[in-house]
Amino acid sequence: MLLKESWSNKRETGFTLLEVMVVLTLILLVVSLVFPVSGTLHQRLLIKLSLDQLEDDLLVLRAQALGGDEAPVISFEPGQAYYRIEVGGTELKRQLSGLVIATETKIDFSARNMVSTVLTFRSSQDVNYEVTFSDRGEPVIERK
Repeated sequence: MLLKESWSNKRETGFTLLEVMVVLTLILLVVSLVFPVSGTLHQRLLIKLSLDQLEDDLLVLRAQALGGDEAPVISFEPGQAYYRIEVGGTELKRQLSGLVIATETKIDFSARNMVSTVLTFRSSQDVNYEVTFSDRGEPVIERK
């Protein structure tokens, strides 16, 4: 049978102050390496979400125009970080996070000839994005 004295170790257990300081220093080092990268990743994610939203809006407006409803109009003004959608007297502003419109364009979906239309957007990191339309009228987004 074991006695209580043999269960415990005479040495105290736990971390020393030096061990805690080393671990905290390593954590701070890793965070300082990752933090600057996360800002650019966040910016790229916002741009991707804005371009996806724009693509979805263009597809929906095209489908609405093909459906025979009142023809929507989408307007892009240079220097703005939003675009306007007008349908039947109602206007909606859609925000473009991280992007600024570079070219003035107005698309009237009743004309249905958008193949020659080119939209240009500029990001805060001086990257240009172009939106063109395929032969079928579907938007194509390219990074320039």
